[in-house]
Amino acid sequence: MFTKSDPFSRRTLLQGLGVSMALPWLESLSFATGEGSNAASLPPTRTLVTFTGMGFHSQHWWAKGEGAGMELGPCLKPLEPWKERLVFLRGLWNEQANKGAIHCMQTGNMLSGAPLSGAEVRTGVSFDQLMAQRIGDRTRIPSLVLGCEGPIPGLQDGLPLLYSSHISWSTAVSPTWTETRPALAFDQLFRTDHNRGDRRVVDSVLEDAKSLRQRLSLSDRQRFEEYLGSVHEIEGRIKRAGKERDANGWKPTRATPDRLRPADGIPADIPEYWKLMTDIMLLAFRTDTTRIATLKYCNDGSAETHTHCGAKDQHHQMAHTQPKELVVVNQFFMSQLAYICEKMAEVKEGDRTLLDNTTIMHCSSMLHGNHDAKQLPIILLGGAGGKLRGGRVLDYLNSPNRRMCSLFLSLMEWGGVELDRFGDSKERLTGI
Repeated sequence: MFTKSDPFSRRTLLQGLGVSMALPWLESLSFATGEGSNAASLPPTRTLVTFTGMGFHSQHWWAKGEGAGMELGPCLKPLEPWKERLVFLRGLWNEQANKGAIHCMQTGNMLSGAPLSGAEVRTGVSFDQLMAQRIGDRTRIPSLVLGCEGPIPGLQDGLPLLYSSHISWSTAVSPTWTETRPALAFDQLFRTDHNRGDRRVVDSVLEDAKSLRQRLSLSDRQRFEEYLGSVHEIEGRIKRAGKERDANGWKPTRATPDRLRPADGIPADIPEYWKLMTDIMLLAFRTDTTRIATLKYCNDGSAETHTHCGAKDQHHQMAHTQPKELVVVNQFFMSQLAYICEKMAEVKEGDRTLLDNTTIMHCSSMLHGNHDAKQLPIILLGGAGGKLRGGRVLDYLNSPNRRMCSLFLSLMEWGGVELDRFGDSKERLTGI
């Protein structure tokens, strides 16, 4: 319950019977945050991290040239139509990833650069979750973390394989829950009656809402009532708690899902499964349910066998032996990014597209499957709201600053979080 001494903030929630509902944007709240009213009319910048484990074929992961003349190595060929939106980064690394057990050390700090503990699970908060903590209250879901392969149990050289199954960490000791079931991932975005029984969300928070309503101005009350009404009417989800937008300003391209809830269970067909999880992520951005997403397609040390690519061995084994079929598997990985670019480019947001307003970083835990983490395979796609220019190859291998955390500082700034330091870096990556 609220008291008269409670300050308003964008983190204020209505709560009741285990249900939490974020408040809509009200004048009182916007005054407290100090954000300008014009921000509501501009499309937000989204941040997406995608990940595949164990790197790429050592001879075929490369890019050279620039612009329309950029040449892509065989592993990157599916991104040929998008090379002018692509930035190929060479030479970045996490120093701490080279100080212990291979798969665990090279994955558990992928997005934090933090040291990993062997005696107990302990690493660092990943940059995506730091963003979620700082600006996640602008959307109903602070961040969406999805995966297409469950965690690997056991130990490797005394370190928990939990590290090699998670790249997103909410705290130093807790990986972020990674949803691998499409139906439940969908339910995160659109809370259906299937998930909450007969109890309507508005009914669950009415007592708290009544207390707050008495403290609002007349105009805020009207907005608040309209908000409760929309939640009550839609009933399948909680409408995003965002700013009241100008009628001529930016609005999400979708207010409701344009697909049915996926069937329970996980599809047996890998391409179908990966595409389904990708589509859910895209829907989250289109409905502005979240602006921060992480999609781990496979683990480091993955046990998947990509028979649809002609592979006969598990991905882990292929990463070590590097047969020619590995290139086809790597191309399948990159085809997911090509699909994301295609779908985002179709979504218009004023003079730009969703792709223009998104920063996509694809990463892996090592350059190739023989555990070379002294430089990491990193590519950027999208436009970062006008801040990222594609069609470039940037080489940091001999740079005095080639820390991944320097890149994360830049990505966070593009997404609206400005920090003086993160992980092992106090400076942004130059040149991007």
